[in-house]
Amino acid sequence: MAASFSNPYGAVALTDGGVPRNLTIKARETISGGWWVNGSSTIGVVSSGADSYAASDIEGYTVSTVIGSSVIGLALDTIPSGTYGTIIRRGDVILPVASGTKVGSVYAGWPVMAGSAGTVVPMGSSSIFTPFGDGVGVAPFPVARAMSTMDNTGGFIVVSLNL
Repeated sequence: MAASFSNPYGAVALTDGGVPRNLTIKARETISGGWWVNGSSTIGVVSSGADSYAASDIEGYTVSTVIGSSVIGLALDTIPSGTYGTIIRRGDVILPVASGTKVGSVYAGWPVMAGSAGTVVPMGSSSIFTPFGDGVGVAPFPVARAMSTMDNTGGFIVVSLNL
């Protein structure tokens, strides 16, 4: 079974560890529910006080093809372009595993990183270093730990996000 690039239910949060770690962002483009989100902002949007921060200071956009990208969260629901929405940064969620021979299986307890769209791939995958169009690569980092197991044919696993 090939992995779907999105869960039809968005990001299915199972638990939040008792401490929700959500963040409201403004969508720079439409972000599908359950997809990884990268962040962007203008230089110097906040000062030293919390009163200088507004939700519009962090703009989100989708991570569609770059594996190992530096994500800031996972969209809980679809966020239309120019509107505000919530991303989850910590908690236990159900996500699809990317499929393909270069991806490899994900085993419970292993660290995983963001895959294309809303998928995860195991750390150590031969697909972990994907350069941007300008040839600059992205250093992979774990975004979660797998809590269940799935092979590289695609399917869903439970992961514990920690961003």
